[in-house]
Amino acid sequence: MDDNLETAYLAGGCTWIMQPLLGRPDGVVSTRTGFMGGDKADPNDRDCGSHAEVTQVVFDADRLSFRGLLEVFFQVHRPDLDAGVVGSQYRSEIFCTTSEQRTVAEEMIRDVDASGHWPGRTVTRVSEVAKFWPAPLEAQHYLARFPEGCTPPFPPRSAAVESAPASS
Repeated sequence: MDDNLETAYLAGGCTWIMQPLLGRPDGVVSTRTGFMGGDKADPNDRDCGSHAEVTQVVFDADRLSFRGLLEVFFQVHRPDLDAGVVGSQYRSEIFCTTSEQRTVAEEMIRDVDASGHWPGRTVTRVSEVAKFWPAPLEAQHYLARFPEGCTPPFPPRSAAVESAPASS
């Protein structure tokens, strides 16, 4: 299985919200929050410099394609909001680990724009992967530990499963 593992780094707003959403698809092995793409050494929640908050997603490429992961990414955040509106650390950015990821990301952005799903044009940046600065342990899986910490746009996976009607 390890031969099929890929890593993606996706920035799409607050990682407390993005981490559980990006961890949902079948094929995701693990997620971790952190910072990438900025100029500050050792960024943190109080001072991340010009870094974006990112979610590192390790996934089994035999079960989930990078495009499939990006489909989730573009459904769970607003890729049409400029960083000047949401704040630079919450910008939309895909940090590519391979040239294939870059090609898929650029194609996906064209498809998202053509879909008309979001009211504005996609401003998501596509960049080369940079140093990943993991967030501290207390920031990892924050909403799993503190469900009232902020309001996620979707119910947690366990709540969705528990509320599903029982089959007869």
